Parts: sequence; C-alpha cells; structure tokens
Amino acid sequence: MPFKIVHCADLHIGTSLSGLSTDAFIQRNEEIRTVFLDMINFCKEKSVDALLICGDLFDCPIPTENDRIFVKNALSSIGNTDVFIVCGNHDYMCPGSPYSDPTFFSQNVHIFPCFEHAFSIPEKNAVIWGKSYNSRTIEPSFDKCNFDESKINIMCLHGDMFPKSDYNILTKETLSSLPCDYAAFGHIHKGYISQIASVPYAYCGALEGQSFSDDGFTGFIYGEIAQGSAEFKQISFSKRHYRNISLDVSYSNTSQIISDAKKIINDTDLFRLTLEGEYTNPTDINISLIKSELEKIAFYIDIFDNTSAGYDFDKIESEEGIRGEFLRELRNLCKTEEEFILSAKAGLDALSGRIPDIGGEIC
Repeated sequence: MPFKIVHCADLHIGTSLSGLSTDAFIQRNEEIRTVFLDMINFCKEKSVDALLICGDLFDCPIPTENDRIFVKNALSSIGNTDVFIVCGNHDYMCPGSPYSDPTFFSQNVHIFPCFEHAFSIPEKNAVIWGKSYNSRTIEPSFDKCNFDESKINIMCLHGDMFPKSDYNILTKETLSSLPCDYAAFGHIHKGYISQIASVPYAYCGALEGQSFSDDGFTGFIYGEIAQGSAEFKQISFSKRHYRNISLDVSYSNTSQIISDAKKIINDTDLFRLTLEGEYTNPTDINISLIKSELEKIAFYIDIFDNTSAGYDFDKIESEEGIRGEFLRELRNLCKTEEEFILSAKAGLDALSGRIPDIGGEIC
C-alpha cells in the first residue's frame, strides 16, 4: 500500500489581513478556518497516513488562546493520521508558543525541534525529516544527515533554496544529492510541483490566499508515495482568490471603463485592477467614481491608475498642417471610433518619429 500524505503550509491562522473592512476581515478569517477544516475532513475521507504542515500554521509565534484551541481540536479530530509540524518564520519556536508545550497537542501531533530531526513510522517503513525555526531566519541544513535508503524518506521544510536568503533551509545541491522520495516545502505562497535531479519537491501554496502576491495556485497537495514511485495532485478548497487584473482604457471615458470592468469583476474574489493606456483629458477618468461603482459588486477591489496623457485628437484634427489633414482624411475612412483611434495613434506616432505600437509580435 502506498504511503498517503497531505502536504499543506502557510495557513497563517490569526493573520491581520490588512486593507479589508472589519466585516470582510472577520469573514476572511472564518473562511481560512473553514478551508483548514475542509482539508482535515479530506484527510479523514482518504485515510491519510501523514499530514505535513510545513510552517506558518499560525501567523505569529504566540497565537491567541482561541486560535490555539481551534487548531488543537482540529488536529486531534484526525487521531488516526500522524501530523508533523515544522515551525516557520512566522510561528517560530519560542517561550509561550504552543509548540513549546509538550502536553498541548494530542498524541498524533509531532513537532520538529530546531535542529535536523527524523520521525519514524515503522508500520509504513517511512521516515519524516524536518527542522523548525527558533527565530525569523534559518541556516541551510541536512547536508550531513544520514538517510536510510531502505525506507521512504520525506522532508518537511519551510523556506527556500535561494543562496544568501534568510530562509535558505537547504541548497539545491544538497537536495539533489539526497535519497529523498519527496521534499514538502512551505513559505512560498504560490503552489507548484517540480523536481531536482531524481527528487520530487513541491510548494503546496498557501491554503487560502492572503495578499495580492498569492495570485497563483492556493491549496494543498495530496500524494501517494512508494519507494521508487510517487503521485501528487494539487487540491484547492479555497473560497476566494486574489486576482491582479490590467485593463486597457485608452481613450475611454469613466462610464465605458466601469462597463468594461464589470465584465471581469465578480463578487467572490479580491481584485487589484490596474488601469493602463492613454487619455486625451485627465478628467475623462474619474477614479473615485469608478471605485465606488465597482465596490458595489466586488467583495474587495483596489484600483491603480497607470494611465498617461495621449494625443488630443480633436485639437490635432483642427490643425492646418499635415497632422490635421491626416486625421481628417482618416476620420472619413474609418468605420468605427475604435478603428479611428488605433489608426490615428499609429499614424501620429510615425509622423512624430515614434515607433508605432500597433500590437502583436515583431517577427
């Protein structure tokens, strides 16, 4: 039978979630808890052998009593699943931490110390390696550890493999040389699965996104591992996603921008909308009005104005010179206003010595 694992990280229970209204903040924190419980139920349904929590289960080293009890009860409810926790850079091991109290969690929960350590699961012929933080930074490790190649070796890690990083838990060279069947990482909130040499590794991603840098996959990884073979699947129960959206609003007015934005905004996700392009008159774009209208339909939205001044076509069209003649002729030829604007911009760019930006790729 394969060794069945769930790999999660970066739950940040108790997070401050800056920027949200009080109501939205309360709702998001409740959703983070709900997704955690959904994952716990998944462990029950799949009869998972090991739940790997790869750091930053809590958002701070000394969480509130309410957050501690919530996590304790959730983990004790899966008594048939061994839970392995590494303390991350947010919830590092320290006096007053729930991780420092050996009697706090139920017997199925195992906390890694702040040095390289291995927990053995004899009935599955598996060993789980890991190391916790005792401050907000960590040094590379595991290059001197003795792995038993006759067993399934899994690593439970929080950090990265970037040289000179404060979170460099191990180097790529070290990982590539280890007889490891899977390296489970936390810390980077965008989830992906990859491989170094013959070693499969993954960042599971944050269980639920918490900022606009978390605009990739959020969720956890389910794996079935045997010596010499492994299968992994990304699973998401996320309630909402952070989405970075750009909208070209060149030569549009406020009403048109609102109409176009409503086509891509929904009432579920959190949006950062960046307005790009050029305007004729800065009064054509009323950011306050755009935001107030979109806030009526969006759970949360930020708007960034990255527009810049463009050509005043009406003014140029009234000129006596070649530019004015060009626009007057073009106006007669174009069938739509959009066609006129695109053609006029390209033509005026060419007349002024600019390289026309007409889209597409240069071959």
